[in-house]
Amino acid sequence: MIKDDLTATAALAHLDLKEEELEAALPAFERMLAYFSAMREADADEAAFGGPVSSLEPTSHVFFAGNNTRSDNNNPSNLANAMLDQASELESRYLVVPNVL
Repeated sequence: MIKDDLTATAALAHLDLKEEELEAALPAFERMLAYFSAMREADADEAAFGGPVSSLEPTSHVFFAGNNTRSDNNNPSNLANAMLDQASELESRYLVVPNVL
C-alpha cells in the first residue's frame, strides 16, 4: 500500500521514477509518513500541551530574541585625517601615487 502511495505521489509531482528509484525512496517515504503520524498523535494529545498543537502559532525560533540591532549613534572619528596626515604627498584629500609606467 505504501508503495502505491509513493507511486501516486510521484505521479502528482510529475516525477517519472523508475522501479529502482521507487525502491530507494521507499524507506524515506515510510519515515516521513511515520513523522506525520507522530505529529497527528501529538495534536490529539491535548493534555500534554494544554490544547491541540494545531492551535499554536507558528514560530521561526524557539526563543523570541527581539530586535538585536545596535543603536545608530553618531561616533565621529579622526581616523581618516590621522591616516592622511601620514601620507607623503597629498593633492586636496587624495593620495598622490607615482606613475610607474
